[in-house]
Amino acid sequence: MFEDVDLVLFCVSLTDYDDANGVPTNKMLESKKLFENIVTHPNFSQKNFLLILNKFDLLEEKIEQVPLTQCEWFHDFNPVISVNPNGSSNPSLAHRAFHYIAVKFKRLFYSLTGRNLFISLVTGLEPDSVDEAFKYAKEILKWDEEKPSTSMYDWSSGSIEASSSS
Repeated sequence: MFEDVDLVLFCVSLTDYDDANGVPTNKMLESKKLFENIVTHPNFSQKNFLLILNKFDLLEEKIEQVPLTQCEWFHDFNPVISVNPNGSSNPSLAHRAFHYIAVKFKRLFYSLTGRNLFISLVTGLEPDSVDEAFKYAKEILKWDEEKPSTSMYDWSSGSIEASSSS
């Protein structure tokens, strides 16, 4: 059914970390569960995934009022703010939260598939931001097309140790 699919786009709202949507389950945890189900579905076992983390603009406002730790999956989020002696600024709390969430999804994806997850930060109301995500998706598809087939690099079934000791 999905034979012609080369890339799966999965969108998650960065602001869903404290939303329960009227049910006891947090919306971010619902997104995580759906992500796990799609990633592990047999039809997508060899497909590339691009996770689009959306609503960054709203996260910038929300995280100042509602801590990311409201979501049990993010219980260990503890951004360190350091004083930079050369005067350059530290990443904002929202940027640190985005990075933290991205890493959580990357680790989850890798633990389920053994592969790397592509991620794009998007502010849906900014057309340039959305365009950049789609350009990135095209690049991923291009990289996949240019990837050499593994059969070109198949070696004999003997191990390197066995062949080097003779």
